[in-house]
Amino acid sequence: MEPSPHVRVFGALAHPQRLAVFQLLARAGDGGLAAGEVAQRLELPPSTLSFHLRDLEAAGLVQARRDGRRILYSVRGDTLRATLWFLGEDCCQGRVDLCPDPTARIRTPERPADASKPAGVLFVCTQNAARSQLAEALLRDRAGARFAVHSAGLQPATVHPLVAVVLQEVGVTSVGLHSKDLGSLLGKQAFEHAFVLCPDAAAEATRRAPFATDQQVWPFADPAAVRGSRQQQLVAFRRTRDAIGARLDAWLHGLDHPTPRAPRSNRKKTA
Repeated sequence: MEPSPHVRVFGALAHPQRLAVFQLLARAGDGGLAAGEVAQRLELPPSTLSFHLRDLEAAGLVQARRDGRRILYSVRGDTLRATLWFLGEDCCQGRVDLCPDPTARIRTPERPADASKPAGVLFVCTQNAARSQLAEALLRDRAGARFAVHSAGLQPATVHPLVAVVLQEVGVTSVGLHSKDLGSLLGKQAFEHAFVLCPDAAAEATRRAPFATDQQVWPFADPAAVRGSRQQQLVAFRRTRDAIGARLDAWLHGLDHPTPRAPRSNRKKTA
């Protein structure tokens, strides 16, 4: 008896490393990723990754295409959609109480059930290595427990060591700062405010995370992109730290002192 394609899909995903590869490729979008980048970001030996990619391809979950001298891997949306339809139609028999929309929690802006809990604030950048880490620490220092502050990246990388240095200069702790993938927060944390701090990430971040009731793009220069002496890099990090701090101060002031709206005139225009 020929096994169901859905059985092959579930079997391919029933392994923590293959699941991690699939999730990473799903987050990368249609552009896909080269095997070397996947291996580096997941810290997998190339031979192990090749094994997992073959299994995911055999299940129809991943496809490969050549781009010049590189081979890029991306998720096959048709297989994933067919699997979700199978769960909703064949397994759950159309019962939405058993199989709700799998993206509903991401797409629906909502406050925590307990309104007394602090509002969630999220800072997003490409790598979550500098700007968003600075913003997370600075807002937490300024606002205390008023907000539940988080940061995340589309392609998280190691936090730049100068982040801790320039925060310490102004008496702000860097304890607890670590790089996080945006996907790890989707649907699991309620956010009222989401700020994208690097212009390159704006389109992708708002596409993947349309969940906050207040979404803004705050473009800041990337201090980690500065090449030169340590002193030159410190100057760049201090400049970005101070610019983010000033923007946060203005935002907090606006929350505490909202500008009153001008009353709408009821006078009718005369010809």
